[in-house]
Amino acid sequence: MKKKNDADMLAAIVRASNHHAMRPALVLDDRTYTYQELFGLVGSLCETLKNLKEDIIGITAENCIETYASILAVLLSGKTYVILHPDYPAERNCRIARQSGIGLLLYCGENGNMLPADINARRVCFSSHQPTSYSGIMPYNVDPEVPAYIIFTSGSTGEPKGVPISRNNLNAFYQAYRNLGWELDENDRMLQMFELTFDVSIVSFLYPLTLGACVYTVPQKGMKYLNVLDIMERHRLTFAAVAPSVLRLSHPYFKEISFPDLRYLIVTAEATDVNLLHEFRPCIPNATVVNLYGPTEATIYCTSYVIPTEGAKHHNGMAAIGKPFQGMDYMIASPSGKPLPAGETGELWIAGPQLMNGYWRAPEKTAECFVTDLSGKLYYRTGDLCLTDSDGDIMYCGRKDTQVKIQGFRIELGEIEYHVKTFYKHSCNAVVLPVYTTDGSCELHLAIERETEDTESLEQYMQSHLPSYMLPRRIHFIPCFPQNNSNKVDRNQLLKNITQ
Repeated sequence: MKKKNDADMLAAIVRASNHHAMRPALVLDDRTYTYQELFGLVGSLCETLKNLKEDIIGITAENCIETYASILAVLLSGKTYVILHPDYPAERNCRIARQSGIGLLLYCGENGNMLPADINARRVCFSSHQPTSYSGIMPYNVDPEVPAYIIFTSGSTGEPKGVPISRNNLNAFYQAYRNLGWELDENDRMLQMFELTFDVSIVSFLYPLTLGACVYTVPQKGMKYLNVLDIMERHRLTFAAVAPSVLRLSHPYFKEISFPDLRYLIVTAEATDVNLLHEFRPCIPNATVVNLYGPTEATIYCTSYVIPTEGAKHHNGMAAIGKPFQGMDYMIASPSGKPLPAGETGELWIAGPQLMNGYWRAPEKTAECFVTDLSGKLYYRTGDLCLTDSDGDIMYCGRKDTQVKIQGFRIELGEIEYHVKTFYKHSCNAVVLPVYTTDGSCELHLAIERETEDTESLEQYMQSHLPSYMLPRRIHFIPCFPQNNSNKVDRNQLLKNITQ
């Protein structure tokens, strides 16, 4: 028999905080905070928020207990939070504040000045709050349709798009995520490496708290991937969700790395190179590896694929994304919106209770990206090209916007990237970018993440594996690719770098 509110993520967190009050909840910059300490601060912030009329709360992203307590306090108060990052351009933060309608900014230090005075939002310094005495379960009454948070993703026009995820969406995700069969409890030590502006940080922070487990965050200073490796080793983490870039950058150290305590490795945020992962396997001898996929619009993750030690399914070296979460549905759609049979590539459309209803105050953008079928089912058009195999597993084939046509031939840029990475034995990253000339024609440029070297052998290899129309016009060697806040390669910035 299920407990009351068993499917409510916030209720599960409150229960765990009561039951595990003296256990560690958060480790930030090597300082440990218990559930009692964390929720003492949450209680103090809740007292402040419940007396304020503002419903959309901005929170500045800091690697401190006050930031994480603020997120919990906003959620438990039935309000909506929006993360603003002090390191992001002021113009972007202002656009997000205006679009979301932030009425209150919870900040630390001098970050109360990160928004100009003409944005009419109350400022409250959360570091001035003193923890209350730990009082156990805090009452809360939350409308399930009120957004838990609004995350802003990049828009093609330069205007950020607001993705409001309701409590219903979040709880549908929680129920489906829990049903993936994790064997985890209060003794687990779990990583949170993602920027708080990226939605994978939400599950990396909140889900461990439903178990009474401990969350280890990554310091903001220094090289992130080195910090991740250090924390995983020193604290003997048992669960880690990482971006594939962590593995790629760690490749030179594979012979020195060992994480025998790790029981689960989640790869997420971008396509996973199965060959690179295969080389990493000896470093994690006891871990189950799971590829989790999902657009922000479908609440963090919505498909999963357990990657076997041998015979991993892939397309051009990119790991399969598997099958949809419980309650979620999908369709591989043709350009005209018709379902395609197994083996044919089309756009992945997603439906189900994790799907948001539409972009925040942007009906035109919603109409572009959402479609309703004849039965009335709402689908989100992901822009991802996929196909299904004979087992019903979804294979990720790239983005619609990375499929180009040259000399009448339709080309998947991921196929070229796969051959380049194979040439280098998957020790580096490669990105193919379409560059459009003044006469409207398209030529391909290849960017390789390594120091400059002789290109002759690479060109000979590509000529022996690819038709002439798929050969890049130019090759650029770049020591370190730019990344966005989701730890993905920033293709737009990379394109600017190679065409300047």
